[in-house]
Amino acid sequence: MTKISSTTLTLGVLFCVLASLTHASLPTAGGAPGLKMSKMASAPKRRTEAMQLRGGKTYSPEQSEHSEHESSSSSSSRAQQLFQALWETKEKHGDGLSASALEDILTTLREYPELMYMKQKADVKAIEEYNTKKDKAHRVAVFSHSLERNGANIFVLILLQHMTSLDRQAFELYTPAEGPMREDFEKLGVKVNIMKPSDPGYMVSLEEELSNFGAVFANTIMSAPVVRTAQKLGMPYTWVIHEAWPREQFDWYASKVFMQEGIDSGIIKEAMAAAEPETGRIIFPAIVQKGIYQGLMKDEATTVVYNGIPTEKMDEFAHENNRTAIRESLGYTEDDYVVLHLGTVCARKCQHITAEAFSMLVNEKGADNAKLLIVGARYIREHEIEYIKKVKDTLKKGGVEDRAQILDIQSEVLKYYLASDVVLVPSKNEVLPLVISEAQAFRRPLVASNIDGLPEAVTDGQEGFLVPPEDAQALADAIDKFHKDSDLAVRTGALGRVRALHQFSHKTMRERYEEIIDEMAPPADKMLQRLVEEPVVEEQSAVAPELQAAMLQKREAMGLSTASQVPMALRAAH
Repeated sequence: MTKISSTTLTLGVLFCVLASLTHASLPTAGGAPGLKMSKMASAPKRRTEAMQLRGGKTYSPEQSEHSEHESSSSSSSRAQQLFQALWETKEKHGDGLSASALEDILTTLREYPELMYMKQKADVKAIEEYNTKKDKAHRVAVFSHSLERNGANIFVLILLQHMTSLDRQAFELYTPAEGPMREDFEKLGVKVNIMKPSDPGYMVSLEEELSNFGAVFANTIMSAPVVRTAQKLGMPYTWVIHEAWPREQFDWYASKVFMQEGIDSGIIKEAMAAAEPETGRIIFPAIVQKGIYQGLMKDEATTVVYNGIPTEKMDEFAHENNRTAIRESLGYTEDDYVVLHLGTVCARKCQHITAEAFSMLVNEKGADNAKLLIVGARYIREHEIEYIKKVKDTLKKGGVEDRAQILDIQSEVLKYYLASDVVLVPSKNEVLPLVISEAQAFRRPLVASNIDGLPEAVTDGQEGFLVPPEDAQALADAIDKFHKDSDLAVRTGALGRVRALHQFSHKTMRERYEEIIDEMAPPADKMLQRLVEEPVVEEQSAVAPELQAAMLQKREAMGLSTASQVPMALRAAH
């Protein structure tokens, strides 16, 4: 007799045995319960060896073949007899089941070997499911709105750098258009596929592609059509929404700002409304977004995970590089006061307000050593090209164009933080950009707009100053405080560093996404553990011997008995 570690097993264990062996219903007030038997499907092949049961009794596959020709009423009657016998055992021992009660239960089960065999075939079913699903279950299709170098795509890159290093899942990336980040993903061994939502037959092709994967990881609100398709197919998915689009402006942002064809407010709201916590989840990088989209989705289907940053990498960069040398390479001296605005140059991020404020800082505040560094210009969309011209015209109007640089989007940006003295985030629409936490990691004081998710990362007067959006005067005043008080700037930067380490821990983010991705796309070892702990109670045919051996080895490692010794529910209780 296998020893049981606990001295008493609860009455619930008994019902687990009954449910796992017979699909029995719960007891009724009138005494022993009724019994519901699942319809048995015939199996094309049986194992040829007889199965040794406890007490020296054997039950052969031939007996199973014979029993399958019996009537369903006979099977139901036999199961009812087992249930009645176990019920009487329960009545004998009362509410608690001791070790001696376990002996009685096992003795009873030995009298019904054909039902025990049904249970063992249930394990076969689970292993065969593992066999058929394992090849695609761990494959994850990742969707992003572009391959441009921006915060949302850098988030995906950082995440996949970690997940691919674990070698637990296989990832492929899908995006509507080519861009400079293709090479970054391909270096990780991630295949990059181009699929345009505007192409004829896109939805059909999308379903065909998704049939090769076990789960979907959708990045940005613009992946709504992909999420909706995954929902219809019943696929597990994770949808990370970085944006803070006002709900009444979904169409405008999708078509005019991001120029995404085939995406409108209808599909976005439909995907949000269809989100169910059992099949997928929506992740926000800031709490404020829950309020922005409140009422469009179920609250229990949402989760907040702050975007972490690799502070170790940043510290290593700061240690290995000389600030003075970097500043000189950018054309700055040690006496210059460098104001940095890093991010895609566009109306939403308000670089023209920065240009106005910088003009005031020089012309009204007397900051003769101030220099402005704007990083993030790109010349792809017409409205962005026009906006860059607007920023340049603003600088020229203020007479400070010779003090300012506007650089294109850069693949590596750490040197700009190291070279700067203060970092600006004066956006009029923003969630929680990486530039906030990255600046804090480099101990740089911040001046940011008091909007959306920014107050979640910057407390006014501590890690920086929060100012009204689109207020050039307030922005200039805040910059001037740091310019005139270097001690204030140092204290503020130090507080920012503490906050970055605490709130934007890369380790915390990695661990959280590991859990989320492992849950929706379980790697092979986790699939095996599920098979061990929660087998499907149905009949099945032959099993791959090496996988059955792996299952038994896993059970032994977990301290559980094998199927030929004790029923599954009792092993779980053990």
